[in-house]
Amino acid sequence: MTSMAGRLVPRLLGAFGCAAVMAAMGSAAHAQSEGMGPTQLIGTWRGTSLCADRIAAPACHDETVVYHFTAGPKAGTVHWAADKVVNGRRQPMGEFDLAYDKAEGCWNAEFSSPRVRMVWRLVVDGAQLSGTARLLPDNQTVRKVSLRRE
Repeated sequence: MTSMAGRLVPRLLGAFGCAAVMAAMGSAAHAQSEGMGPTQLIGTWRGTSLCADRIAAPACHDETVVYHFTAGPKAGTVHWAADKVVNGRRQPMGEFDLAYDKAEGCWNAEFSSPRVRMVWRLVVDGAQLSGTARLLPDNQTVRKVSLRRE
């Protein structure tokens, strides 16, 4: 019998590259004072999530995605609900919390499981959201996202 984590990780890897729980919480409050607060992300974004390295992530599939961001559970954080679009219908992929990392100049989150460790880095430029998912520790970019605010 497959465990829930055993079913969830491949789904996230194939669908979305994985994302996840908190990074750099201390920089989140400072980011908010620097104009990089959660309001820059809050809302709904639609676009693509494309495979960048099929050798490192052979199960990866290019996707149309919809990301919805709301205020996070702690000051300066953002909650991320990620869906993919299949046959015109949204399918949930996962929900995660992000924090702004001033040193990296982006919102990021790290995901770890027994099989994979990844970090997502997202950058907002007005109505454009772009980012990557990278395998750790080698920092291979396995997914690139490009979305526009709805």
